[in-house]
Amino acid sequence: MNTATITTIETHTCGEPFRILINGLPKRIPGKTLLEKRNHISANYDYIRKTLMNEPRGHYDMFGGYLLDPVNEEADASIIFINPDGYTDQCGHGMVSVVTTLIQEGWIEKSKYRLKPELMKVTLETTVGNIETEACWNGSKVEFVRFSNTPIFVLYENIKVPTSIGEVTGDIVFNGAFNFFTEVDINKCKVSPENALQIMNLGYEIKSYIRGKKDLEIMNKDFPQIKELHGVDIINVFDKKDKADESQPNQRSCLVLGVKQVDRSPCGSGTAGRAGSLFLKGKIESKFKFVNESLIGSKLKARIVKSGLKANNNEKDACIVEIEGHANYLGTSTWKLDFDDIIATEGFTISH
Repeated sequence: MNTATITTIETHTCGEPFRILINGLPKRIPGKTLLEKRNHISANYDYIRKTLMNEPRGHYDMFGGYLLDPVNEEADASIIFINPDGYTDQCGHGMVSVVTTLIQEGWIEKSKYRLKPELMKVTLETTVGNIETEACWNGSKVEFVRFSNTPIFVLYENIKVPTSIGEVTGDIVFNGAFNFFTEVDINKCKVSPENALQIMNLGYEIKSYIRGKKDLEIMNKDFPQIKELHGVDIINVFDKKDKADESQPNQRSCLVLGVKQVDRSPCGSGTAGRAGSLFLKGKIESKFKFVNESLIGSKLKARIVKSGLKANNNEKDACIVEIEGHANYLGTSTWKLDFDDIIATEGFTISH
């Protein structure tokens, strides 16, 4: 029988799943950089992504990553992010899950372990560089993880889009990928679980319109492999009286990505992009933490940690945003791949 076995660790960050492959890829993967290794995996082992992300093992809104030894000697581990559509360069909720897993499984060098209130430092290698993270470890669980995103910049401002709820206005922002952020009237589109169908349809409307505008060139000149619109963030803004109150959200948002995929978490990279773009446009101050709530009520926090930067071939003002959130371990899965079972090996998706 033509079979293989792969092992994954199951986690979630703020309700959004993240499946981490820990066994199943070859030990040696060709490539001098993590991006080259990802390209090799995509060309030769893409069935692993498909079988883990797609049904019947996964589902349309699944996310995950391949945990590998780092190429960069300064990193503790490297991660290649995967989803049903393919591969992505950054995934904020995934980074929180991966760092939590590395620490709780004891896979970080022992000398680096620190007990709260002191924070542990963990460096994750991604295809767009190393990400420095901090984690609060209480001896048995990771209470939270913080990480600084890649430089945030606004590519296009105040784009008007005709939709089924009327015209909406938003910005295209780089936050590891390109997302469109738009504030919508809560009376026209409320960000809530029972309204998920309207949210995903609205997000898909907007994404289709923007992708159809040939005059909008969407590409990061510093990382040319990152291009096109990744997702649409639908936002209900709250009138937060006490800016210093971290228990109350500034907004509730939902990222619609792929073909009507809905993020259950507030989206780590999206939270960074939203906070960073508001700061760059002079709408929030750096001294306060920005609190983003998901459609299921989970929260991520953001703060500006560095400003006055340039990005996109030095053409755009940029800033660095730190994200804080926590993940939970759900279990460990052992999957048997029967290559005669094409349905399960290739997987399938049924879009919404």
